[in-house]
Amino acid sequence: MIEVLFAFLFSGAMTVLFTPIFKKLALKVDMVDHPGDRKKHYAATPLLGGLGIFLSFSLVILLGVLIWPELSEGAIADTPLEWISLVQMVLGGGLIMIFVGMLDDKIELNPVMKLLLHSFAAFLVGLFFIWRGAQLSLFMEGLPLLSAIITILWLVGITNSMNLLDHSDGLAAGIGVIASFFFAIINLMNGNYAVGYICAALGGACAGFLLFNFHPATVFMGDTGSNFIGFTLGIIAVLGVYTPEGSIRQLAVLSPILILAVPILDTILVSIYRLRRRAPLFAADRNHLAHRLIRIGVSPREAIILLYILSGLFGILALLLPTLKPSQAVLVFLIALGVSFIFAFFIRNGERIR
Repeated sequence: MIEVLFAFLFSGAMTVLFTPIFKKLALKVDMVDHPGDRKKHYAATPLLGGLGIFLSFSLVILLGVLIWPELSEGAIADTPLEWISLVQMVLGGGLIMIFVGMLDDKIELNPVMKLLLHSFAAFLVGLFFIWRGAQLSLFMEGLPLLSAIITILWLVGITNSMNLLDHSDGLAAGIGVIASFFFAIINLMNGNYAVGYICAALGGACAGFLLFNFHPATVFMGDTGSNFIGFTLGIIAVLGVYTPEGSIRQLAVLSPILILAVPILDTILVSIYRLRRRAPLFAADRNHLAHRLIRIGVSPREAIILLYILSGLFGILALLLPTLKPSQAVLVFLIALGVSFIFAFFIRNGERIR
């Protein structure tokens, strides 16, 4: 717990220190988001906040290697990697995503190119798993090739979901804090201490950035930050331990899906919204969850807080799953799906009334 507490607090403090520096740098190199079209902020806003998040996270992870070199994932880890190998994979994959995000923030990559670059990063991480002999058992135990393919699709999907979620002040950073918190708790409960440390470092970095990014934001994380946070959460989900020994391992996938339910739900609903209106699937618009909540009369701050609460509720359900019988766990997951359906119906009906 000392290591995890250190990771969260020190990462948060470093982000508070670094963010103003990168804010000034963004203004100097014209890495800013200008208002107009679908963008409702009133002034040019710096975009390099994601670099502060990544630098703080990386510094805390490297300090963890130096101060606690014996930190390991525990004997029951799904993906038994050495601590140093785990660090290499997380920081290496994150660095690739940082470069992709910075390139996108500067020249606005087309969606197909972004998807290809995200897939390339996920493929490299998948190769690293296999090279180090890790067992990708979260999605498909006993079928390593199929599990590797699904893992790559998962990493690309969660990266893009967090990228799409970064459509309102404080949303992606806040969800990053909440998701990291529940991933940390559930892994610490199962003895997966290295992943718990990584979760705390990511959560602290997002929390520190949130001080500058909550509505009204003075700095944005940009695709630089949302790509990194999404990709890292995707890796954490694969590395995590979600079921006690002796339980049905196939239920393990339900916990990370619940913890990341808000970005997943946002991606599904905005995709359905675009398909129903025959709009370009990858075109940016103002039809995400927070946008639609605002349209039905909720204030921007209330919309973000409501999505925080929803994410927290799903996270609590994810913590309950390992304590339940398989039939009960499936029932809880179906209840969560029902809550998602009711939430979507509430938004759609509210829009019709307005």
